[in-house]
Amino acid sequence: MDSEQGRSGDCPFSQLRADIPLASQYIYLNSCTFGPVLRSVQRSMADALRVENEEIIAIRGKEAGERFYERAEKARQSAAELLGVAAADVAWVYNTTTATRLAIMSVDWQAGDKLAVTDVEHLSTHRAARGLAQGRGVEVTVIPTAEPHEGTYRGPGYFLNRLDKMLTPAHRLLVISHVSNIDGRRLPVVEATRLARSRGVKTLVDGAQSVGMFGVDAKEIGAEFFSGSVHKWLMGPPGIGFLVVSDEGKRDYNPFQLPLPTGAGGRPDGSQMAAGALSELGTQNYALRIGAGACVETAQGIGLEKIEEQCRSLTERLRAGLHCVPGIRVASPELWEHSSSVTTVQLQDGTPGRCLELVGRLLAEYQIVVKYRPEICGVRIGVAAFNTAEEVEQLLSALGHLAPQV
Repeated sequence: MDSEQGRSGDCPFSQLRADIPLASQYIYLNSCTFGPVLRSVQRSMADALRVENEEIIAIRGKEAGERFYERAEKARQSAAELLGVAAADVAWVYNTTTATRLAIMSVDWQAGDKLAVTDVEHLSTHRAARGLAQGRGVEVTVIPTAEPHEGTYRGPGYFLNRLDKMLTPAHRLLVISHVSNIDGRRLPVVEATRLARSRGVKTLVDGAQSVGMFGVDAKEIGAEFFSGSVHKWLMGPPGIGFLVVSDEGKRDYNPFQLPLPTGAGGRPDGSQMAAGALSELGTQNYALRIGAGACVETAQGIGLEKIEEQCRSLTERLRAGLHCVPGIRVASPELWEHSSSVTTVQLQDGTPGRCLELVGRLLAEYQIVVKYRPEICGVRIGVAAFNTAEEVEQLLSALGHLAPQV
């Protein structure tokens, strides 16, 4: 990408930036936690809530709102197209954590069963694993993704080798992040899923940090389960996420113990049911679904290839500059193919207190928003498509000034 691209006057990212109120007040580099909800998405949800409550439910009843509920269902189709799957495979849930838990708890765990997770999974996944070990007697296998003495992820070779040695037919499920929330490393989910399937092990891919940053084809990945949400890189509302359940995954997926059709051998089989029918119970928040559809359609309108190109260009600019800042070490993988627009840096002889001071001073003195990552005692920077080259330079300048001081 031309170095001039990504500036606030360029389209389509200038239009995207204009749709973000806080972009005029802060240098917001924390989309890996919460992406700023687009103003247009906020309007779509407000209008949906008004229509649902003032024109449908309160006056004419739910049955009269056919067009409204078709609009809500269209959001599911948009999400399915974004993920390369059928709408029947997409279930709406609260967030990635809920989606992940539904998939994990769909397994009929018995004492002595094994669960495999990588060492860079989200804290909520590790908590679920510990809960299974405590409550069900499940044995948890943690697969390392990088050599311990190196620390930095240098590609899929070491991880796939360890996965090959450590994953056995006794494992019931493998949980693997597409992109790690800790340092942005991109894991080889296609190869991992294929290896797991060869041993009769199901796979759950956590897509929280990949969806919306670059194109994701959940069908090509081939996992039985793929979880994610819209409140990060898609800049949608919090409180709504998704779980993609493949036909194979649906065979035993029944987290709410619903009656299922009878399959081969008289065994209950949910493979012919929609993921939503198996996962969505009771009254739903349709305004959130419509908001999710709106942010997905915005990303599709720009194009995921363009979004990835923008994120990559800004990230490479950032990392090149970080190598010139004394006292700063880039902990994220260098190559884009092994990485993402999540960059975590560490301070020389850094402590949690120093990292937190740096995060606080960046906000107080420069209006720059980043986040502390306790797992590796680092500061995480998330460069999104609406950010600019000027903002990257301002961050580098601020770090050059503050890093020697904290």
